[in-house]
Amino acid sequence: MDRSRGALVAGALFCTAASGYLVGVHQAGGGGGTPPRTYLLNLNLFGRSLHLTLTVGTMGVAVILMLTVLLAVAVILTMVASHRKRQAEAANRELETEIVERRRAQEAVSRLNAELERRVAERTLELQAANAELEAFCSSVAHDLRAPLRGIEGFSAALFEDCRGRLDQHGLDYLERIRKATARMGQLIDDLLALSRVSRGELRRQKVDLTALGWEVVADLRRADPERRAEVIIADGLSASGDLQLLHAALENLLGNAWKYSSKQPQARIEMGCRGEQHGQTVYFVKDNGAGFEMKYAGKLFKPFQRLHSVSEFPGAGVGLATVQRIVRRHGGDIWAESGAGQGATFYFTLGPAADPDRLSPAPEECSAGNSPAGG
Repeated sequence: MDRSRGALVAGALFCTAASGYLVGVHQAGGGGGTPPRTYLLNLNLFGRSLHLTLTVGTMGVAVILMLTVLLAVAVILTMVASHRKRQAEAANRELETEIVERRRAQEAVSRLNAELERRVAERTLELQAANAELEAFCSSVAHDLRAPLRGIEGFSAALFEDCRGRLDQHGLDYLERIRKATARMGQLIDDLLALSRVSRGELRRQKVDLTALGWEVVADLRRADPERRAEVIIADGLSASGDLQLLHAALENLLGNAWKYSSKQPQARIEMGCRGEQHGQTVYFVKDNGAGFEMKYAGKLFKPFQRLHSVSEFPGAGVGLATVQRIVRRHGGDIWAESGAGQGATFYFTLGPAADPDRLSPAPEECSAGNSPAGG
């Protein structure tokens, strides 16, 4: 349709130009009834004079040629517009195709998301069932292990009371080792149960006063060892968003380790505070001047039952720091240590970003302020 229309316009243009040219030539040659008139045009352009002599016939030809040129321009513009229209239609078709493809892709993504959500839901149910079975298994194992331990401990205590006078020093030493071994086995069972419980259950976040919680743990340590003398410093205003029970267990292990490993220092010093932020999270620390450890063994610190000191030197099961790591990671944080042999140890930890917009953690400038020392 566009091509036939262009051909018609071009034919009309050619007929108009031919007719105009013949009429102009006829008038210029005097073929008409009226002789052509002559016009003198004087033009002054840029300081120069231009003299033109035109007859009526010539002017008619000029006008027709000018109209012809304008008509040609109009035809060209029409053809350009038609070409652009075709380009726009092609672009629209491509756009429609792209929209259809995107819609199909979105539908495919929606189907994949639905499938993923279904699988996640199924996996969650499986994990919940596995956790329930694991909890039941741990409880059963703990009960089954405690029963013979209670028997060993009871009979060894009875043997010590009833037959102490008939045993020599070697016998008494063996009996004491049995009693200590059963006590350590019982502690291992308790630690394993505590470690398994850390990874289960709902995390109940609330505003926790870490300063008060730290002093509570220190008070328990002093009651358990009233003869111990140590300087304890806990910064004022330490707070965080977290689970109260889990954070209490974490500070029990961290401050308990600091208390234990600094026990052989004549002037033991334990400090708890914070040192600003890292990746938008407040960095807390527990520091002591105790035995310390070589940094090349730092990778073993947070693995269950991995110890850097012998049981005879410092008692323990090697589960405490593994428990702390699980608690910290459940809060979305991290834990690491810095130390040197005989130079004490510093444990740093974060507890994830604060959930309360009113900022539950102290500002960086508050971390080193308001320390509260306590000796004794």
